[in-house]
Amino acid sequence: MTRRARSWALAVAVAALTVACSSTVAGTAVKAPGTDGSDGVDLALLDAGNFPTTPRDPLGTAGDVLRGGWAEGRRLASAVVGPWEVDRDLTDYAQIDTGVVKDTDAVNALLGIPMGDALRGHNVLAGFSSSRHTEKGPYKGLLNIVLELTSPADATAAVADMVAKGATLTMPFDSKPLPTQPVSIPRHPETAALAFQWTEQYPAPGGPRFSVTALSAHGQYLLAQTATSADTADLAAQLVATALDLQQPMVDAFKPTPPDRMADLPLDPDGLMAHTVAPRRENESINDGVYDAHGALHLESDDPVHLQALFKSANVQQVAYVLETRVYQTPDAGAAARIVNDMTGPHQVGGITGMPKAKCFNEALGYWCVARADRYAYEMQNEQENALHQMMAAQYRMLTGK
Repeated sequence: MTRRARSWALAVAVAALTVACSSTVAGTAVKAPGTDGSDGVDLALLDAGNFPTTPRDPLGTAGDVLRGGWAEGRRLASAVVGPWEVDRDLTDYAQIDTGVVKDTDAVNALLGIPMGDALRGHNVLAGFSSSRHTEKGPYKGLLNIVLELTSPADATAAVADMVAKGATLTMPFDSKPLPTQPVSIPRHPETAALAFQWTEQYPAPGGPRFSVTALSAHGQYLLAQTATSADTADLAAQLVATALDLQQPMVDAFKPTPPDRMADLPLDPDGLMAHTVAPRRENESINDGVYDAHGALHLESDDPVHLQALFKSANVQQVAYVLETRVYQTPDAGAAARIVNDMTGPHQVGGITGMPKAKCFNEALGYWCVARADRYAYEMQNEQENALHQMMAAQYRMLTGK
């Protein structure tokens, strides 16, 4: 599969200003026990610079309710319907609107002010959002959010307050409140919904947009969607209806962590994150962590429909995510190789010394590479080519213990 432009991150602007933080580190290849690694890797030629080659200490537990809620949000990703499951055309990644919902201010940023303000005092424990839109053709977009609250009563009261305060919405990067009006959602009379119109300025060609924000209390969960269409509000409402058809049974299968156990949630249950090269400090985020195969799809910049099939074919077990790295754990080396073989880009560049089957590519903002290490496939990115090669060598050693 030809990869789209890498998700060089919300931190791209920061990284561009702090290149010194990602400078290439001089290193000397050290011969490890044994001759070759998997995929013909010549261990004697690997140069990891001063990137760590051994696992981090165990990450332990969240330690407090706040960080426990973020860990729960990463768990919750497994129970959030992806927009591409609602409409096959919704594949273009909306990175800024996808991930762990940090707090009620984040809800303001997602749904508009005062939606997050109305949530305060209603015991929100965790949340995760997933957003995609069309890449071509008439514009459609869908943001799907699941919030976990302490009780069904909290969820019901939160929806009531959000609707009561939703006569106008002020969207991110705008100062002008947009008037809303109540609408109904097909097949879901229990759902409260607000419609509003606005004008898209970017990307071109822009034009009028019709949006519907829907709010549903479903047990202890608050389900929120904003669907947008360039055509009609009715089309947006239909997207919401289909999202709810899928989301309600999916979240019913999720096993929430009891509120009094949030602080005890393990941050790295099987040690995969400890075996993943840590991101630079400026690229750390609350999304960093381990996801199951479905949860990881939300954070992929490429076509999630294709990747969903690939992950199923390769039987992906879990994925370690940080901004600069993905590690895909599979049952065996053959499955990992299937993932590596699928990953490609339009501008392939020179490979990595000592790793003959690694593949590397150049894009406008930097470089990315993909390789296999035993039953793991992994990809990494960096603005500097040699630093990336050292990261790849370090990650190989960390995963294989060689």
